[in-house]
Amino acid sequence: MSSPACGSAAGQSAALSVSVKSYSYRFFLSVCFAVVLSYGMWMGNTASGLFVLSLLNLLFCADILFKNAWRDLMSFRFSVSLLAAVAVLSAFGYSLSKTFFLTPLAGSAAPLYLPVSALVTLYLWDCRRMARNKERTKVFVKKLDDFLPKSGRLLQGRKEMMVFAKELKEGDLIRVKPGERIPCEGVLAKGASSIDESLITGNMLPAAKTVGSHVYAGTLNKRSDVWIKVEKSLDRSVINGIIESIKNSERRRCVRRDALDAFAPWMLCWALLLAAAAYGWFFGQGEYRRPLHTLGIFALTLGLGCPLSFFFCVSFPSWFVRLGAARRKIKLQSLSALDALSQADVVFFDKTGTLTYGELRIASVHAEDAKTRKELLKTLASAEQLVDGPFAGAINIYAQENKITPLKLLCFDVLPGLGVKAVAGKNTLLAGRPEWLEEQGVPVPEKPQGSGAVICGAKNGKYLGYVLLDDKLRPGAAEMVRTLQQTGKEVVLISGDNEHSALAMAKEAGIERVNFGVLPQTKAEILGNYAALGKRTVMVGDGFNDITALLRADAGVVFSSGRNVYNNWVDVIIKRADLGSVTELFSINKKLSARVRGNVLLCLLCNTAFVGWLLFAPAQSAEKWYLTCAGLAAGILAVFINSARLMNVK
Repeated sequence: MSSPACGSAAGQSAALSVSVKSYSYRFFLSVCFAVVLSYGMWMGNTASGLFVLSLLNLLFCADILFKNAWRDLMSFRFSVSLLAAVAVLSAFGYSLSKTFFLTPLAGSAAPLYLPVSALVTLYLWDCRRMARNKERTKVFVKKLDDFLPKSGRLLQGRKEMMVFAKELKEGDLIRVKPGERIPCEGVLAKGASSIDESLITGNMLPAAKTVGSHVYAGTLNKRSDVWIKVEKSLDRSVINGIIESIKNSERRRCVRRDALDAFAPWMLCWALLLAAAAYGWFFGQGEYRRPLHTLGIFALTLGLGCPLSFFFCVSFPSWFVRLGAARRKIKLQSLSALDALSQADVVFFDKTGTLTYGELRIASVHAEDAKTRKELLKTLASAEQLVDGPFAGAINIYAQENKITPLKLLCFDVLPGLGVKAVAGKNTLLAGRPEWLEEQGVPVPEKPQGSGAVICGAKNGKYLGYVLLDDKLRPGAAEMVRTLQQTGKEVVLISGDNEHSALAMAKEAGIERVNFGVLPQTKAEILGNYAALGKRTVMVGDGFNDITALLRADAGVVFSSGRNVYNNWVDVIIKRADLGSVTELFSINKKLSARVRGNVLLCLLCNTAFVGWLLFAPAQSAEKWYLTCAGLAAGILAVFINSARLMNVK
């Protein structure tokens, strides 16, 4: 979705329809004007020279402020732009009277040229920051095509030729070698192999494919040559649908308003009331009974009605809460997601890598007796010691934990997706699937039972038993599910894994509603159905296969792992093993919201006290320009100190 389309969305602040580039050069130019103006005031330059510098700042930098304010006013939106525009014009008008009028308007404060320039600079800084957040995903969109296969081996009669993957069409016959990605969706016409489908289904176990089996584009062939008949071209494939969903996600994830816009109307109303009260009070006092003359009091009060500290009421807490969460290994990329999580009706969880670690471990060992059990483990550890993969990793970790010393190998042969054949001394060792052991002439007397992966072992043609490998539930899963349910949220498990595995993990975690064997696009459709019923949704996942659901949800949370892909599109990244971190997000959101509201109130009180001092202080004090700047800086310091407490957020 292009920016203009996004910018025209109903309800969006005018400030967010402007590009980052437009704000950037104005911001840096405004900083230069503010620095020169500060130097000029410090050196005691004439008021007319300071007026020229301030006027140039308004003409070349604040033009976009006034345009945004006018567009918001025409749309009946009371935004930060409108608040800042009113303050800038009032303060500049007051300063103008102090510089050029023979009889300056009422008000003992010095000209506000420096506060005006600082206000313009901070407005541009805030808008630039928000616009950069809105356009963040554009930087990464071009990299998405790296996931698409680039070429395929097209068979035409006896000829084989390399063509671009996008040129393949329905009915073509292609060949895919081991280690190559499948360039289209189709069915196996010849051959058998193991296919790594983790990119699509999230299942870490390679899927066995035979003639007639369906295969997905982008998945990895691991074992042997296969011949595939194309059923869907690349542009109609599941993986292309995932990528297009990411590219089109800008419409949904576009930032539509500045967080300060929610407080701007109240700040503007308070400034108008304060200015009107000050005008009425001083109009009734001695020398200020001239209506136009007393207008200076109104302009001075209204000109300071948008204090500089207001622009830090959200940015300071956001910065500190991100630092505090990062110390707890939680990366907050979109703070609005915290509100979405608190207000959610349904929370969806992926299984592999989210509820579970996403890493295989030996769950149980099955052998005839203790002696055979020890021999089985030694055989498996010896055969798998030099192999790289999830099965071998699980066996090697178990061997180290149980102090099993593997035999020294003379040679070994790995058959991806099937097993390992190794020679140690005079012994021939086999470790692999039960079907493969039978192909090697080793009878398997019993059919292994369990929801996980099965690795059988044999030594010199003798069957020893098998180990069951499965993923493990993350710590705190059951407690986290109970906490969510107690807050009135429905918890649903949504996984691409098989029924037996998904139901077993759901039962252990205490989740009642389960969707298994679900493809990425279907996950997004399920979330869309809930959204159509008016329910707010949150998706907690971990892999590329979850990305469409993460984008479709009102908030996306991922557990960081080696299989995470392009985390730039998710809202929260958790880099911890325990699921208790999900419930911590509620506490973080509560404290952040309270601190932002506290900052706005603190900003308002400090500014009211400061304006009161300017109005009633002795003329010789109020006329010192640096005291005005010090008063505005004190408000910023108060907001900073109040926000810093979020560093210890829990």
